[in-house]
Amino acid sequence: MDKQPDLVKTEYGFWQYHPLPTQEELSVYYGQRYFQEAKGSYAVDYLPEEIEYFRLKARLILRQIKRLKPHGVGQLLDIGCGEGWLMEAFAQAGCKVRGIDYSRYAIDKWHPHLIDYLRQGDIYSLLKQDLQEGNTYDVVVLANVIEHVIDPVGLLDSIKPLLAPGGILLIVAPNDFSSLHDKLLKEGVIPEPFWLGFPDHLSYFNKDSMCQLLSKRGFTLLSVVADNPVDLNLLNQNSNYIVDRSKGKAIHLFRVRADNFLGSLSEDKLLDIYTAYGEMGVGRDLNYYCRIT
Repeated sequence: MDKQPDLVKTEYGFWQYHPLPTQEELSVYYGQRYFQEAKGSYAVDYLPEEIEYFRLKARLILRQIKRLKPHGVGQLLDIGCGEGWLMEAFAQAGCKVRGIDYSRYAIDKWHPHLIDYLRQGDIYSLLKQDLQEGNTYDVVVLANVIEHVIDPVGLLDSIKPLLAPGGILLIVAPNDFSSLHDKLLKEGVIPEPFWLGFPDHLSYFNKDSMCQLLSKRGFTLLSVVADNPVDLNLLNQNSNYIVDRSKGKAIHLFRVRADNFLGSLSEDKLLDIYTAYGEMGVGRDLNYYCRIT
């Protein structure tokens, strides 16, 4: 899977590689290599301030869910639960949690007390098993998952019957080919689309294409919330971590420390700030909260 195929724009407006790897190749990649080799944004170890940052992001998601479901959050299904930060936040809030993932390695390392709530294996097979068992969930989360799968459209369709009446689907996805990215490329601030990465990311979404996809697959968008707009640092030549990759770690830690500080002042206000960014389509990741239409 080392050779990068062509990038093609789909009928929904998002970009996707073709040809795609097989499901068997992906299963091996995520089951045996991804977390163990610290692929993507994952690391073998984190600084204490990074751990607090992950916990803060999970708490902000929980806060937004509570805003949208003021009468109770209910049961969570975290698809591609990774290291388990979100499961932990919801469990601490008294919610029933279940996670599914290709690998148990990451959650076993960071939240081993949640291992009994994990189902390990192929996502599609596990969702089919949930459906056959008649399980439904008040909140279903796809956090940094949809860009990794072979069939994003099919995945959305398979989630629908698992949502309880009034249930919320949250999709967290990188904000790629965004208006900021267009500006950076056109003005020569960055030499290339740095966000491309095969086979880790197979599909690429921005706010417009994700909204189009959700609408065409029968979901109503409730809100869009950003995370830290770290890519704005690229507008400053002194913090351009794409031209000078050695700046990357320092910029990441600036993001971590800024969010932790602002969160310490008011998590509600920080959520309001990132909701405004999300409405503008600005943020490295965007969080899409939606219901079945």
